[in-house]
Amino acid sequence: MHLRTAVPFIAWLCLDLLASGQGAPVIREGWDWALPANVGSVPYSGYITWGEKRFDPAITVRGVMMTWKQLNPAPGQYDWNWARAQIAKNRAAGMRTGIHLKGVERTAVPDWVVEKFKPTVLDVPPLQDGQPWRIQIVPPWQPEVDRAFHEFMREFAKTGIARGDDVVYGYIHGVSASRGEEMFIRPVDLELWQKTTGVTAAQFADWLRRRIDAMCEVFKGSEHKLAVMWGGPLGPTDEFRAATADLHEYAFKKGAGIRGGGIDFMHGLVAEPAWASSLDPRGYMLVDDGHPTIKGGRFRGDENEEYGKYWEWRFGPVEGYPYRHRICVLRGLQMRQNFQLVSPETLKLNPELNEYARITQGYRRENSPDAWAYLREFYRGKRAVRNIERWLIQRDLPGSETVPAERVDRHPLPSERFLKGEMAHDFDARRTDIAHGQSGLLFSLDKVFWAKPGPATIKVTYADGAPSSWHIAYTGAADKALKSETVRNSGDGKRKTVTFHVPVLVAAGRFPDDAAFLAATRGEPKAKGSAVANGDFAKGAEGWSGPAEYRVVADPERPGRKMVEYQFKAGNTDTVHMDQLVRLEKGIAYRLRASIRCDGERLKPGVRVGGMDWSTIAYVESVKSGSWEDLSATFRAEQEETIRLQLFGQGRGHNPEGQSGKAHFRDIAIEPIPAGELMGDTRMDFRIVNEGPGDLVVTMVRVIKGRCE
Repeated sequence: MHLRTAVPFIAWLCLDLLASGQGAPVIREGWDWALPANVGSVPYSGYITWGEKRFDPAITVRGVMMTWKQLNPAPGQYDWNWARAQIAKNRAAGMRTGIHLKGVERTAVPDWVVEKFKPTVLDVPPLQDGQPWRIQIVPPWQPEVDRAFHEFMREFAKTGIARGDDVVYGYIHGVSASRGEEMFIRPVDLELWQKTTGVTAAQFADWLRRRIDAMCEVFKGSEHKLAVMWGGPLGPTDEFRAATADLHEYAFKKGAGIRGGGIDFMHGLVAEPAWASSLDPRGYMLVDDGHPTIKGGRFRGDENEEYGKYWEWRFGPVEGYPYRHRICVLRGLQMRQNFQLVSPETLKLNPELNEYARITQGYRRENSPDAWAYLREFYRGKRAVRNIERWLIQRDLPGSETVPAERVDRHPLPSERFLKGEMAHDFDARRTDIAHGQSGLLFSLDKVFWAKPGPATIKVTYADGAPSSWHIAYTGAADKALKSETVRNSGDGKRKTVTFHVPVLVAAGRFPDDAAFLAATRGEPKAKGSAVANGDFAKGAEGWSGPAEYRVVADPERPGRKMVEYQFKAGNTDTVHMDQLVRLEKGIAYRLRASIRCDGERLKPGVRVGGMDWSTIAYVESVKSGSWEDLSATFRAEQEETIRLQLFGQGRGHNPEGQSGKAHFRDIAIEPIPAGELMGDTRMDFRIVNEGPGDLVVTMVRVIKGRCE
């Protein structure tokens, strides 16, 4: 990581319940992950190990690999005492228990099942050539195997073991090439399964649905402890993806939570409906606190354990792990996760941060001791993704538009591909831009978290890299505009933390209120008209390209006008589209508009704005049938660029059995709009003001309820 000579700093906002005076700021060296002394961890949360030993006092949960083979060693014979002994052993060691009930990997399937029913046993192609393990599976949808497993599960449910207070979670396992029976299907897996067992999409989906039912019966009354190990359609074919598309939602409706397996990859779960995460039009990561797995306090967990020399085969040199660890810990907290699997190497990397996360994971916005925003930027293709935010947001608005700063060159993740000479990198901060009149950084608190005015302590951690003066502007009692004491940086290059005390902070959405901001957000854009050529098809298909399934026809509802008609063609496994290349201006906000009508069966017609790197910028999709829908989406062009405008009559990546009929499109446009329409809610609560001469480079702002010295 390269620390530059600007002024990177981490601003922490700690809400102080004492109505003390503002006072002079106190400065200390280093980071500060402090919490008030009276803040403890949430009962339903914890750090997890899978090992036999509690290697650190921070570990409060041990996951126990309970296999079908161990618990059902012979027909009609069950060893529940072994399971109870493991739970008792954990309790004696100061840990609760998580249940990993495996029954697909060959070593987890009873020998008597294999000997009696002689099912197909498969060697699983490895995930990567360099991985140090190889496994076999017994495909679980084979009828005799399936019946025997569910007979075992019915007996397990009768014991009540999973419903005890000492058990805090249970994974709803699936089938995969990984050792934990996680749930994913590669093309090579499906090809092997179908060649050897003939499994269909419907059979697979039915098996997985019944596996969910069986686990819910085992955990009956405590379904919140359960976690599905996937979050969307499964498999490499449209048939499998369509058949399994709603199975995670099926589990949610039965009361289950969710578990991931890759938070230590840093940049996953960015836009995943199953995780209640999404990207807004400007690239900010959002999390919906109203999602049932969050609002209901259900299990939401992950694995943040892939650190140390062993993992260099996946993540490159260990020298880069401290940075990755910091981001991954905060990503888990942002995703409202309450349990994390950790390793000894995890807890060695940053003990203070790990302890902070152990205490704060599992809190919800209504009772959380803190809220924060980590200001950074990474890329999905060429699309920027901004910030890691937890009930405190930072937004770029006129006068406070920030620039990504503190480039971190890093080892590429397995999913990333780069041209020769390109380097994987992120930006680990955002800075002011005084040279262009952008002197501030604006923040807003979640109104459920910060429901009423209260005293505050503001902690700012920064690398004192250049002379600069700065302060915090906020609204105090009686809606009075106030400012903190000024901090004067010396430029000595040291990382420091400044602590301010503020008598009252009112989060009333008063910033910004200057004329320049109002003019920029309410004024009309300089560019006019649609960027799409021939969007009404008055010139036929001129400017568009596409296959024979698309043709321009008369619009019977509007005499003299035209539209595009898509006719489904059997065998379209690669969902075809009609395209136009459109040039956009950098920094301009746009609205995609389209009218779509679905007149077919199982079609999902939509319109997409995509980058030349095939990333999706905006997408609208029809949800009705037999009537026109006027759809729209807003976005901003991050660079001067040419984009792909695409019409999908069948649906993008959508090819279930039984599709037929037509879809229609008309009035396609991409129009410049005022910046304010893209920005959404611009009611900000406080502003960090840079007086210069150097720029401030912000990494994090944190808000804590309670006194925080």
